[in-house]
Amino acid sequence: AQEAFFELEAASRTSRRERPPCGDFPWCDTKLPLEQRVDLLVKELTPEEKILQLSNDLFGGVPAVERLGLSSYNYIREAAHGVLQRGGKPEATSFPQVVAMAASFNRSLFRRVGEAVGREARFMQDVGVMWGDYKGRYGGLVLQFNINLFRDPRWGRGQETPGESPELSAAFAEEYVKGIQTPIDGANSDSPPQAGASCKHYAAYSFEGGPTLLNRTTSMRQTLPGQSNISRHNENAIVSARDFAESYSVPWEACAKAKALGVMCAYNQVNGVPSCGNKRLLRSLLRDTWGFDGVVVTDCDSVSDMYALQNFKSTPSATVEAALDAGTDVACSPGFFKRYATPEMDALLTEAVKDAMRVRFRLGEFDVLPPYPTWAESSAGHAELALEASLQSAVLLKNAGRLPLQKGLRLAVLGPLRNATQGLLGNYQAWPVQATSPLEALGRVAQVAAHGPELTLCGARNAELVAQLSKPEAEAVLILAGLTGDDHEVQDPDLRPRDSHLCKAGCLEGEGCDRPNIALPADQEALVRKAASWGLPVVLAVVSGGALDLSSVEPLVDGIFWLGYPGQAGGLALAQLLVGEASPSGRLSQTFYRSEYLEHVPLSDYSFPARAADKYPGRGYRFVEDSFIHYPFGFGLSYDQFQYEWLSEEASGRSCSVRLRVAKESGSTSSGGTSVLFFLRPPAGPLLKRLAHFERVEGDREVKLTLEPKHFEVVDDEGNFQLVTGRWTLEVNAPADLSRDLVVTPSSCEWTGRFLAI
Repeated sequence: AQEAFFELEAASRTSRRERPPCGDFPWCDTKLPLEQRVDLLVKELTPEEKILQLSNDLFGGVPAVERLGLSSYNYIREAAHGVLQRGGKPEATSFPQVVAMAASFNRSLFRRVGEAVGREARFMQDVGVMWGDYKGRYGGLVLQFNINLFRDPRWGRGQETPGESPELSAAFAEEYVKGIQTPIDGANSDSPPQAGASCKHYAAYSFEGGPTLLNRTTSMRQTLPGQSNISRHNENAIVSARDFAESYSVPWEACAKAKALGVMCAYNQVNGVPSCGNKRLLRSLLRDTWGFDGVVVTDCDSVSDMYALQNFKSTPSATVEAALDAGTDVACSPGFFKRYATPEMDALLTEAVKDAMRVRFRLGEFDVLPPYPTWAESSAGHAELALEASLQSAVLLKNAGRLPLQKGLRLAVLGPLRNATQGLLGNYQAWPVQATSPLEALGRVAQVAAHGPELTLCGARNAELVAQLSKPEAEAVLILAGLTGDDHEVQDPDLRPRDSHLCKAGCLEGEGCDRPNIALPADQEALVRKAASWGLPVVLAVVSGGALDLSSVEPLVDGIFWLGYPGQAGGLALAQLLVGEASPSGRLSQTFYRSEYLEHVPLSDYSFPARAADKYPGRGYRFVEDSFIHYPFGFGLSYDQFQYEWLSEEASGRSCSVRLRVAKESGSTSSGGTSVLFFLRPPAGPLLKRLAHFERVEGDREVKLTLEPKHFEVVDDEGNFQLVTGRWTLEVNAPADLSRDLVVTPSSCEWTGRFLAI
């Protein structure tokens, strides 16, 4: 059967096929209003069938109802930086992991990647591509991606997020949602979306902890003797009204207002209430205030966690009912929900099934749609887009004048990631994909030698092997260092704190595994020191999601790139950047701290503003003083030099506008661009500055920025937005290339003094 299937799939690459009709059921009548069609279908379901339609197995989805022509469906499809597919055909495109992609500060790129991911997902859904290593068919179009804030650099899953900035995260969420949900027929905005976007994990999730073990007989999770009893499955995130309004809620509001078709509620509690049982979060804010009208799915086993680990209700059935009443619709990993939901909950079950079915209707499952496109049509240009995204995501942190290197030089390549392919992708990655290792790619631009023996991440013999290295016959040295975003030997993420050598050694950041520190692994620092002793130019390329403290090795090297997890084209991008075929243009989407910063910030503290009373330094670029920071949020160098010039200003009532000219200085040879960041500094208070606007600029351009009263509002301790009057400062980039002062009053906004160039 599988062989026959792949023959069908292969044929679809070159020819189009018609989609099967919905049938003669009354809800197949596309002339009827959406709600009437949903009602007609749902009223045919028995209470027992409704329970099954809300019980989503992670690998198999919800079951079919053959008597109603209803196919099986999976509401949990991962697509953070490409469709997650393992071992299936055709191969998905793997774009840079989100924290790296965000470093491009390019809204257009965010949307185009979303469009590409949605197109590939639609092809796989319509053609029914087999998942290879996973069970069953692809079977769903609700695509999950992570928009939580990268609150603490130790958090293992920060790599999946757009970084620490609420404003940047909101922009990514908006564009990625709109990209994924591009209409199938681009010329007809009323045609169904190619896929549905689903933002996760609502609301304040940024901690792994653990380990924990799932009892598959009871479908309940338990802590392990002798191990931490706090994990993502029972953590209580204490979030102030100010922090929620100013930080944690911002990406979610953007996701809802972009009309995302899904949201995943998180494992953890927020102020004592489970996220999947929180009526204020799921109904009052998400639906009633922000206008969300999609399906709420749980993270897997969240409802059983509410009972077994969080003691939210006294009985399992009461827990299920509380989750439904709060606004949860579909429960992932259904054993607990399926066992304890009852027909007596029919009113709540009906509401939840309607939310779920409404999304399937909107995605065109019961409509007559255009013929299937071929794979060649669905994936056209995606490999090129992956390379463009990798180039724009890379951040040049140091250049002592040695970069770019001369093309064709003799280059010694060292480090545990020089042959990485899957290691370039981060977690939630498709595999296999068309990835090129750094070593292979560098061979296209240099005379490459893989110097010395192969090192492994946190390998037991690395220190011995590094000590034995001798000076290579080369003109320069490139070291591929960093971390890994996944541990393929320990696939149960919740057991990684106990069972993963990489996790315990600080070389893994990923689901289930927070890092113990932000230090560059000791054997990698030893490798840098060894290379620096040879008297050759040394360039360090770092592969990681979270920040690493590079302050001890920075003086030893001539150049540093941070690549994030750059995706399938990461090796090619590095090669082009190294020899100047492209110019770096990325800017950090997170703060790179010094290690001593972590001595003052417990992983369990969810507050962003600094506190003088207990010398808490705060979190992120908006609140942390420079003394704790090595590379600031928004920092990034380029081979090109750009000039920034204020052109004009305008004040009209309560708004202020300014025009900025961005131009490359003469002598720049790259055709690449840059991203311009605007920050606002308030007159006083714990808020140091915040991102007001960003824009990707190609070539010489004028950028206009209009500041309205909302830009001058600061959140008070009660969570209310208050206009702050007085002298504000507008800065361009970080560190600032230009600044400009303006005075805000209750009724006006006025530019003051002369333009000031820094």
